Amino acid sequence: MYIGAVVLAAGESRRFGSDKRLHPIQGVPMLACTLAVYRHAFAEVAAVIRPGEPAVEALVQAAGCRVVRAADAASGQSRSLAAGVAAMAACEGLIIGLGDMPRVAATTLRALASELAQAPPDCIVRPQYRGRPGNPIGFPDALYAELRAIDGDRGARDLVAGHEPTRLVEVDDPGIHWDLDRPP
Repeated sequence: MYIGAVVLAAGESRRFGSDKRLHPIQGVPMLACTLAVYRHAFAEVAAVIRPGEPAVEALVQAAGCRVVRAADAASGQSRSLAAGVAAMAACEGLIIGLGDMPRVAATTLRALASELAQAPPDCIVRPQYRGRPGNPIGFPDALYAELRAIDGDRGARDLVAGHEPTRLVEVDDPGIHWDLDRPP
């Protein structure tokens, strides 16, 4: 099973106060840190951004990732999700992560991909650390149409919350719960 990854990075960083994707973590833009981990785990990674962002687009390209522009990203995370899924539709499964979660470990990403490859064709896979689920989340291609049809700013939360089967993959990775929403 060919598994790819989509990193959602088209948010407007309202709570952060500036473009958090470019916020330095040990001198490296946060989004570059996130994409480096995904590129370490996957041959094909797409990053979803807003159109008209040359600095962010250059960062994504420098990381060796596919640039996906979500023209309607302002309508909510679901539109970014739909754009990413459409761009990566050739993959049989996708690990979908968030650009503001640079501490997710590559071992977690590989574990999710391995579990997704072995799961039933309609199964969602999700990491959990110390009994608490987190992100990123793996989706098989059987759910792509549902992912593309989601509306609003909740992303895939409602689909994930009500979906069976879902497999939780226990990981030793607190990074699945850590995101950068406010300046340190």
